[in-house]
Order: sequence, then C-alpha cells, then structure tokens
Amino acid sequence: MTEFQIQPHKEAYQEALLDRRWRELREAILDRDRHQCRSCGSQTSLHVHHRQYHRIKTTGIWIKPWEYPEYLLITLCHSCHQTGHQQFSIPIKDI
Repeated sequence: MTEFQIQPHKEAYQEALLDRRWRELREAILDRDRHQCRSCGSQTSLHVHHRQYHRIKTTGIWIKPWEYPEYLLITLCHSCHQTGHQQFSIPIKDI
C-alpha cells in the first residue's frame, strides 16, 4: 500500500512536497501569481495551496500534489493559508 492510499498521511504528504515534480509545479504557480499572496498581496512566506483534494473512487488512492490542474492551486502567504485552513475545510472530490 502506498502512502497516498486511504488518506494522505502528513509525513508522506510532506515527503511528496520535496519531489521535483511538485517543486516545478509550485514554481510555475508562484510565477503565475507574481510571487504574491492572492488574498493579501504579501510577498513573504509563500505557500501554494490546493483548493481541493482528489482521490480515486475505486481505489482510495489520493492524487499526488503535482497531479492537480493549475486552476486548483493558488499562492497564499503563511498567514492567509493558516487562516483559510482554520475557517474552511478543503473539499475532497472522488474521481
């Protein structure tokens, strides 16, 4: 069983964020968003946030961080990212 089966365990997810494919996609999103938070405009402590998470309905395997379309990713500063996670749950879509 891979780390993305059943649920993306925090450690496995953090490890996936070190993958070259995620780093390249992350940089593309930061470039698209002009290296600033899309919520407040800050240019420090930037994160790329997934607007929703996907898992394969038949297997329960979670889609890897770099397999999402760019429109589901957004640049947020640490503060806005943290606030968003406190106020809203990220939708999970079975595909």
